[in-house]
Amino acid sequence: MDDFSVQSERRDKVTVVAVSGRVDSVTAATLDEELAKVVRDNKKVVLDLKNVSYLSSAGVRAILRASQTAQKSGGGVKLSQVPSLVLEVLDNVGVTQVLKPFSTVDEAVAGF
Repeated sequence: MDDFSVQSERRDKVTVVAVSGRVDSVTAATLDEELAKVVRDNKKVVLDLKNVSYLSSAGVRAILRASQTAQKSGGGVKLSQVPSLVLEVLDNVGVTQVLKPFSTVDEAVAGF
């Protein structure tokens, strides 16, 4: 599960981005690039974090940067299926105050 990957798929007017593995100081740059591409093409994004085993501050920055870019264009980023350890990191830095986590991808998509 620690092999990092980012995959995206369209669901109606929303892009679902599934992230897997460790999002650390090395892999966060790839996440940042991929999210920037997705947000450029579609302003409504759901991040499926179900298979993320670790999230560093660099990963948090990538998520927040994508969210800010999407919001400037009238869209947004929603989080789904966030593992408890990752949720604890996001809670500690206040991200869940800005980005509400959803239990399922379908709920997050419907949140738009």
